[in-house]
Amino acid sequence: MKKLILTMGFLCLISSGYCQSLQLPVIEPVTLESLPAAVSKSIELKDFEKAALQASDFIISSPIDDLNNEEVKASKGYLLGWMQDSPDFNFAPDHTIAIFEDNNLLMWTYMACMAKFTIENKDQSGNPDFIKLGTWELVAGYIDNPGNNVPRTDKLNQLCNAYKNNQLSSFLESL
Repeated sequence: MKKLILTMGFLCLISSGYCQSLQLPVIEPVTLESLPAAVSKSIELKDFEKAALQASDFIISSPIDDLNNEEVKASKGYLLGWMQDSPDFNFAPDHTIAIFEDNNLLMWTYMACMAKFTIENKDQSGNPDFIKLGTWELVAGYIDNPGNNVPRTDKLNQLCNAYKNNQLSSFLESL
């Protein structure tokens, strides 16, 4: 028994000495608070955009009942920080969001759709009407998907009907 304990102790001593000789690379974490600092250090904005697109896709692919789950909350937190700090894009919802009434979860879906559409159409990011219409097309598609369990109000039904009948632009203008 004494030999076993000494052998185990010796192996631990050797392995701890070996582990201390390993040099792991130092990686600076990027948090929401350090996003502007990281950008100023010339970290590729494409990496942040890619993560924002992934967060948007994750939110949009989640049924409305799941939008308060911890995993989705993390995506919402990242997306919100990115949208506020992005130097390349301006995210400004207009009066049309009143269609959601008091449904905050749909507002998160709208923000995810806006970020997704804007990133995927960077060349049109300076065209607010194009971004608005594309965002609402994604939102209407989300609401219209029965698997997303979105409770429908009269306004949301009108939105989905306008989307299906290719009258979304005129519907949004009427709001």
